[in-house]
Amino acid sequence: MAKATETAHTREAAAAPLRAALAAVRPHLKCAAVIFAVALAARIFWVVYVPADPTDLQTMDDTIFYHGSATSLAEGKGYLNPWVGYHTAQWPPGYSFLLAAVYWLPGPDVPAAWSTNILLGTLTCVALYWLGVLVAGQRAGALAGFIFAVFPGHVFFSTLVMSESLFVLIVVIAMALLALSLRGEEPGVPLLLLIGAALAAAALVRGQGLFMLVVAFLLWGIAGGDWAKALRRTAVVTVTALALIMPWTIRNYVAMDAFVFISTNDGGNLFMGHNENSNGRFNASDTWIGSWAEHLSWEEREVETSNVALREGLKFMFTHPWREAQLSATKIRALYEDDEDALRWIHHPDISRPVPFLKVISDVANAYYFAAIAAAGLGLLCWSRRPQGLLLLPLLIVAVFTAGQLLFFATSRFHLPMLPSFALLAATGLVWAVPEARSRLRSRRCR
Repeated sequence: MAKATETAHTREAAAAPLRAALAAVRPHLKCAAVIFAVALAARIFWVVYVPADPTDLQTMDDTIFYHGSATSLAEGKGYLNPWVGYHTAQWPPGYSFLLAAVYWLPGPDVPAAWSTNILLGTLTCVALYWLGVLVAGQRAGALAGFIFAVFPGHVFFSTLVMSESLFVLIVVIAMALLALSLRGEEPGVPLLLLIGAALAAAALVRGQGLFMLVVAFLLWGIAGGDWAKALRRTAVVTVTALALIMPWTIRNYVAMDAFVFISTNDGGNLFMGHNENSNGRFNASDTWIGSWAEHLSWEEREVETSNVALREGLKFMFTHPWREAQLSATKIRALYEDDEDALRWIHHPDISRPVPFLKVISDVANAYYFAAIAAAGLGLLCWSRRPQGLLLLPLLIVAVFTAGQLLFFATSRFHLPMLPSFALLAATGLVWAVPEARSRLRSRRCR
């Protein structure tokens, strides 16, 4: 009898943390469910409205690459360039592997890719809600989730077979883990390992994910005031991320017969942003395969072209300081000038893929985007009054990703991983500013 009682007490003690966790989560479930429903409806509507199928294009296009490489993976052929059929490391493989898993049973089904993007985008809105709760409280988190649920620039990518939807979700998850690391005395090793895993996943989807290492170091250093401790934490995260990326690096060495850390597009992207003819934006003519490479295999050509472009881009960067300053200004403008880049990828009237009411949709998207940025200014003002708060995290995301993009060329598509931070800052600013304005208005009336 005593043994049975002791067992019951043991089970009850073991279940106590789970009950406490459920009790903490329960108040948020209703709000999270509503955000999920709104975000899901917006993305389903957009995909039905403009179903952009990568197989209807015959030119070189990112959507064709992701769909084709995922198809070859699902068919067991490996990670191949869909245009030439040879092994490649042209783009980071994360999104292609996810699509390959989705394609594995039904085959290369584009609607399955759209459904995946819809789910990824919807989950991002819910994840942003939880991040907002950690950073600024439930009201700000809820408003951030709703702002992002119908954020046109993010919704538009649901119909494009591209890596943006997955990348933004991983960035928000990484931000939430970083926010958790500052709650309490000292983040344990398991949490640091999780952060490292999230950063590795982000880098394997888009190379810009490595910018998060800088964000983590600055966040821990500034918020904690102990830079040595911040360096130790960052070292653990970096080693974890490198360990998880290394199998792909080994694959590249075997398949490409050369060292390629993640992908070979870094050289071309850097060169496009740093050469005598560069305008700081995408220009396909800035990437080239010279006659010196024609005798090489496709794999060797891909690697050597990237390496030459990398060397030439770095050489220009360090020998033309005044031109670099001009290009940096141009890149920042290109990065933030509008929020309609996805529409430019979708809109192809010549292949029966027009976007009805394109001008109206573009204007609405840009108005929403600039309004969110303006409201984010209120969040910056709020943080300036309480600089010790976790609002430092979205501010660092915007600052580091903006600075990091100056290393390459810029286009407005590349600000997408910063949109959740703008939404969070906007929500926090509005939650703070509206009651503040009401209070001041009442005080004036009382006078």
